[in-house]
Amino acid sequence: MTRAEETGAGETGRPIPPTTTGRAAVLTAMTLGLTLSMFNSTIVNVTVPDIGPAFHASSSQLQWISSLYTLCYAALLLPGGAVGSRLGRRTAFLTGIACFALGCLLCALAPTLPVLLVGRVVQAVGAAVMLPQTLTILVFEYAEPAARARAVGIWAGGASLGLSAGPVLGGIIVEVSTWRFGFGLSMLLAFVTWGLGWSAIPAERHGPPARTPRVDLAGAALSAVSLAALVYALIESSARGWGSPLILASLAVFALVLTTFLARQHRLAATGGTPLMPLRLWRSGSFVAANVAALGYFITFFAVLYFYSLDLQDVRGHSALVSGLAFLPMTLVMAALGPVAGRLVASYGALRVLVLGLAVAALGSLLLALVPDRTGLLDLDWRLAVVGAGAGLISSPASTAAVGGIPPADSGTASAVYNTIRQLGSTLGIAAVGVIVGATDAPGFSHGLDRAMGVLAALLAAVGVLCLLIARRTGSAAAGQ
Repeated sequence: MTRAEETGAGETGRPIPPTTTGRAAVLTAMTLGLTLSMFNSTIVNVTVPDIGPAFHASSSQLQWISSLYTLCYAALLLPGGAVGSRLGRRTAFLTGIACFALGCLLCALAPTLPVLLVGRVVQAVGAAVMLPQTLTILVFEYAEPAARARAVGIWAGGASLGLSAGPVLGGIIVEVSTWRFGFGLSMLLAFVTWGLGWSAIPAERHGPPARTPRVDLAGAALSAVSLAALVYALIESSARGWGSPLILASLAVFALVLTTFLARQHRLAATGGTPLMPLRLWRSGSFVAANVAALGYFITFFAVLYFYSLDLQDVRGHSALVSGLAFLPMTLVMAALGPVAGRLVASYGALRVLVLGLAVAALGSLLLALVPDRTGLLDLDWRLAVVGAGAGLISSPASTAAVGGIPPADSGTASAVYNTIRQLGSTLGIAAVGVIVGATDAPGFSHGLDRAMGVLAALLAAVGVLCLLIARRTGSAAAGQ
C-alpha cells in the first residue's frame, strides 16, 4: 500500500487535512447519495402499478421494472467499488450520480417499455458505482474512530429518510400526477447531490491514486455473472417455483461461477496480484459480523416493507398513500435512531450496539407475529416502530464494523461487499418470506405473514447470538476502534 493510499491523498500524493466545515459538506453529499438510492427503490415500487396502463404491460413485464434494476445493481456493486480505486473516489461518485440522473431522464421520457427498462439499467449502473464510494469517502474524511462512528450514524439515517419519503411521495404522485414525475423527482435529487458533491469532495484527497492499481476484469465479470444468476433465481422463484429447471440451473451457475471467482481471488493474492475482493477481509471478525447482521437486517426489513404493503392494500383495502403513511412511524424512528446509534458506537463499540439492535428488531418481529387478526392501524404501527427502532440501531454499527477494522486501501472493496450483501438480503427477504407466507387468499395470507414474522424473529435472534460470540472471541466489542 502506498502512502497516498493510506492517507487518502490524490494526484499530488500529499495528504491534505480536512476542515470541520469541509467534512460536514462532504458528509451531507454522501448522505444525500445514500438517501437517493433508497428513495429511488421505494418510490418506484409504489408507482409501478400506474406504469402498466401507459404501456399496456402485463404483470410479468411490470415485475421487471423493479427486478431488472435489482439484478443489475446487485451484480455490479462489487466492480463498482473498484472503479473508485482506479479513477478516484470523487470521479467515481460524480460519474455514478450523473449516470443515475441520465437513467432517470430516460425513464421519465420513455415512449415505450423497452426504453424504460434501458433507463432502469442505466440507473442501476450509476447507483452501483456511486454507492460504495459514499462510505469509503467517509472513512478517509473521518479517520478518528469516534468521529467516524457519529458520521456513519448520520449517513445511515439518510437511508431511513429515503425509505420513508419514497412510499409517501409515491402515493401522493399516484393521486395527483403521473408516474413520470416520480423519476423526475429522483433526477432532481440527483442533480442536487451531484452539485454538492462537486463542490464539497476535495480532489486532493479523493482524486486518482498516485499509483493506479490494476483492475481484475475477469474477477469483475465472474462476480457479476454469479450474483446476477443468484438474484435472478431469487426473483423468479416466486413465479416458477424452486423446483423449476431454470431456477435450479441459475443456482448451479451461481455456485460454479462463485467457486471459480473465489479460487481466482485466492490465486491472485498468492501470486502478488490485485484481487477484486481480497479474501483476507473475511478474517476480520467485525467485518463478518457486519455482513451477517446486514443480511439478516435487510431480509427482515424489506420483507416487512413488501408484505405489509400487500397486507395494507390488498387485504385491508387501503390506498397507496395511506399504506405509505402507515410506515412513517417505523421509518422515522429508524431515521431518528441512526445518529443516536452512531454516538452509542463511539462510546460503547460497534458490536455491542449491533447486538442491541438485533435484539430490538427480533422483538419487533415477534410482536408482529403476535398481532391480533384485523387489528387497527395504530396497533400495527407501534409494532412496526419497534422493528424500525431495531433497524435504526443496526444500520450505523454494521456500517462502522464493515469498514472500521479494514485497512484504508481496502475500504472501497469492503464497502462494496457490504452493500452487495445488503442488496442480496433485500431480494432474499422477499423471495424466502414469500415461500413462508404461501397463501394468496386474505385469511391464509395473514396467517402466513404471522408465521413468517416468527421465523424472522428467530433469525435475528440467532444472528445476534453469533455477533455476540464474535465480539467475545475478538476480545473487543468496540469494532472498528
